[in-house]
Amino acid sequence: MESRKNLSHDEEKEQSERDYYDHHLTDLPSLERILFEAIDIIEESKVPYALIGGVAVKSLGRPRVTHDIDLFVRPDDAERTLQVLEARGFTSQKRDPLWLFKAWKGNILVDVIFKSSGDIYFDEEVRSHVRRVPYLGRYVNAISPEDFLVIKAAAHQEHNPHHWHDALAVLKQGNIDWDYLTLQAKHAPRRVLALLIYGQSNDIAVPNEVIKRLYRCVFESPSYLAENVVHPYRSGTHQHAATSEEGDGSPIYTKGRIMEALTKDERVAEHGIMIQVGDHTITAKGEVFTIAQREAIEEVIRRVAPDFACQNYIEVRILKTPEGSEVIK
Repeated sequence: MESRKNLSHDEEKEQSERDYYDHHLTDLPSLERILFEAIDIIEESKVPYALIGGVAVKSLGRPRVTHDIDLFVRPDDAERTLQVLEARGFTSQKRDPLWLFKAWKGNILVDVIFKSSGDIYFDEEVRSHVRRVPYLGRYVNAISPEDFLVIKAAAHQEHNPHHWHDALAVLKQGNIDWDYLTLQAKHAPRRVLALLIYGQSNDIAVPNEVIKRLYRCVFESPSYLAENVVHPYRSGTHQHAATSEEGDGSPIYTKGRIMEALTKDERVAEHGIMIQVGDHTITAKGEVFTIAQREAIEEVIRRVAPDFACQNYIEVRILKTPEGSEVIK
């Protein structure tokens, strides 16, 4: 198992070339064979997972060519996933200890992702919404359409516009649990709001009330929280769990509890807050519009994680009227 750190210029160039090759592979028969081989290994090892890349989007209704395999797992299961794949002939690399490991069988890449854009983890909420879907005559675990939309909206950049259009295609298919989508939008509220408005502009059926909820969540108080939801993909009901002040004490879960508590706090209308959890300190960075918001963020952090020292680097942004501006009457 290889770990790459402090790469030289030549190593970075080689890595970039390999990444380009891995993500532009056209040997689809081999990819499909390795996909099912990897899934069989993961399922036999009882590692919870979901597909979140090209295979997932195809299963959710958007036909496009798939060049690699993206597995979403819990951070605690990432290393074990590499180990069980290695034991069955895969080579591996711990590309980035914060979010990504890689494994190969022949020329086929399997990305083992344990943190997605928007600081989204394969937590209990996401796991409980995973769908078992048919794919090429088999059944695989795919991320829910709601979590897929949030991940793709958060990941969209100029160099990867397909993320945005993948999300729009899934949105167009319908069958969305709007309450759950609104809840998960806390990871990238402005991106999801923009996606839904853009979807409406393309005649995609997005309920006005959902857009209003997200708008209030981003720009007004109190923020919206979903209540009990009947999930459309399985029998029975599912209740969104409240933030737990207990549970796993690792930095990942501590950060998750803080982010959820900030989202639920009526005083914190801003969601672009960065939280970093160290061994003994928690650092908050970002911008808000009032001193009261800055103080509220620190209060939430101290309540959720009282054993940590809080470093509050939140800046208060003062909005001023532009010079020479005119008052419209």
